[in-house]
Amino acid sequence: METLFAVIIGLLVAAGVFLVLSRVIVRVVLGLTFISYAANLAILTVAGLREVSPPLLTLPGPYMDPLPQALILTAIVIGFATTALLLTVALRAYQVAGHDDVEAFGDNLARDPDAHDGSFADPEHQSPDRPDVEDMQDDEPAPAPAGGRP
Repeated sequence: METLFAVIIGLLVAAGVFLVLSRVIVRVVLGLTFISYAANLAILTVAGLREVSPPLLTLPGPYMDPLPQALILTAIVIGFATTALLLTVALRAYQVAGHDDVEAFGDNLARDPDAHDGSFADPEHQSPDRPDVEDMQDDEPAPAPAGGRP
């Protein structure tokens, strides 16, 4: 059983490293997720895959050590939060740059593409596809609010 888990861990790490070396930012996030799954399986395998009793005093021993399961649960929660943060950053980078190619980002995310002097972008600006409210012209009619009331 440990041999099968070692093969699965190796495949997950290989797929994760392959995806991390990709140029597409979503693949990088998926690669990091695969590597974290491989680490969780490695912790579980090192702890032992024996069939022993859970750590309850009412059951006869020997007992399973609960520390690896606690570490894996903590790693799952931290991995989920990290993945959510990375996907949010990836979405924002896609909104600003208009593409998800990591190598093509360069310093373009920090620069204002419309400025000729190379100044930095305004951090309050939403994105190129969402103009600011102040940029709307006054002669345009205001959009009707939802619900049909003026």
